[in-house]
Amino acid sequence: MDALRELHSPRELRDREQLLVSRGLFVPSGEGTYWGFFRDEELIATASLINGIIQGVAVSPFCEGEGLTSILLTAALKRGISMGLAHFFLFTKPAESTSFAQLGFTEVVSTRDSVLMEWGRPDVDDFKAVLQDVYLAAGTPNRAAAIVVNCNPFTLGHRWLLEQAAMQSEHLFVLVVEEDRSYFPFDARFRLVEEGVRDLKHVTVISSSSYAVSSATFPSYFTKKEQLARVHAELDITLFARHIAPSLHVKRRFVGTEPYCPVTSVYNGVMKELLASMGVELVELERVE
Repeated sequence: MDALRELHSPRELRDREQLLVSRGLFVPSGEGTYWGFFRDEELIATASLINGIIQGVAVSPFCEGEGLTSILLTAALKRGISMGLAHFFLFTKPAESTSFAQLGFTEVVSTRDSVLMEWGRPDVDDFKAVLQDVYLAAGTPNRAAAIVVNCNPFTLGHRWLLEQAAMQSEHLFVLVVEEDRSYFPFDARFRLVEEGVRDLKHVTVISSSSYAVSSATFPSYFTKKEQLARVHAELDITLFARHIAPSLHVKRRFVGTEPYCPVTSVYNGVMKELLASMGVELVELERVE
């Protein structure tokens, strides 16, 4: 007998983990909903919805082609919509992206190892339209710069970094990470950054939405799973270079050195490798002590 149900018991969750590992996928965790499709009480397919991100979609190789992925995604979308969500992200491997595209998901960005897809609105094109309006309001600088900050909370060190970046830029766009998984909520962090740079000329503070260092584009930044850091860093940086930088005409990106957090250190290292080849110069500033 076939059955689709939510997973709760330790045994069901262990079976889910084994299925994901057997398919070469990492095991997402966090507060969310997990589903399993069972055949004669054997788990043959699974998916999860965590923070508006559909993750951990896997089907047993013996049951491929039966439409189980569609059943699982439909369950995840219905649950999310019932919670008031109108937009969803999905991670997958490049080889699997076509099957998800046939189910209505569109590609946001892809790398050699991973693909970020989305369903619903507002989407990445809507975000780029907002950025283009911000660029026009800034006076259409030819060689703008950007810096992405979390500021949990805004410190004198952050102020120094932004001041130095602004001094070296025709115009500086400060993208504040919108993800609300820090100690200080986004609204408070955004306000502190705005107030902290109010006296600096040619600086615009904007929200990153879900397209820069969020749990959608770079989940290992928040989960601290260093083994995933490089894959997700490449995805996030490629998204920045292909969507955000062109919309704001950004030619330089500033970062501060990171001697303590290994995940952020990996992220900065990947930026050094990738950004120049994508037309964006990376400027790393030594953190003030």
